Amino acid sequence: MINLVPGRQCGECKVCCIVPPIDEPEMQKQSNAMCRHRSESGCDIYENRPTACRTYFCGWRRLAFLDDDWRPDKSGVLIESGTRTTVGSGSMVLILVGNPLKAIRQQRFLAFIRESIDQNVTMFLSLPGGRGKAKAALPLNTPEMRSAAAQSRSQVRLVLEEIVRQLSSHNFVPYVIEHSGNDVST
Repeated sequence: MINLVPGRQCGECKVCCIVPPIDEPEMQKQSNAMCRHRSESGCDIYENRPTACRTYFCGWRRLAFLDDDWRPDKSGVLIESGTRTTVGSGSMVLILVGNPLKAIRQQRFLAFIRESIDQNVTMFLSLPGGRGKAKAALPLNTPEMRSAAAQSRSQVRLVLEEIVRQLSSHNFVPYVIEHSGNDVST
């Protein structure tokens, strides 16, 4: 069973209708492509949406300690936690879907990183590739980040900025979709 934060709804956010790829027998969608079922009023097939959509919830919907400002369209950060795309139970992938430098320089983001590092939460910082490309990710639980987190937010910011530079120069490879027959990418 999926534990969601009571009363927390997606609202106008449509980041999960764009960023993650879907590769299921019943439906496929390229990464970083809008789903054709997404309209101004929401999902046109919401009541009959496929399992992949029924079971995917971002970290903001699942993690009660994140306030409303962490909604992906507001924060520029799509948190994947407890999904098949994360690396192990309790891990988090922080996908920078907005302006990467703006997102990582937010005080709440820096505080979140410091606290998570202190609590030994396995984390990765990620940038999405272009349409049809796999995301790039680097671990945050490095000795350099642990040292920065023990010092100050400004030290954490410097390490994060370097990681974003590394991710930005990544050679994004195609995300290979194995299923076919119902590509809903627009």
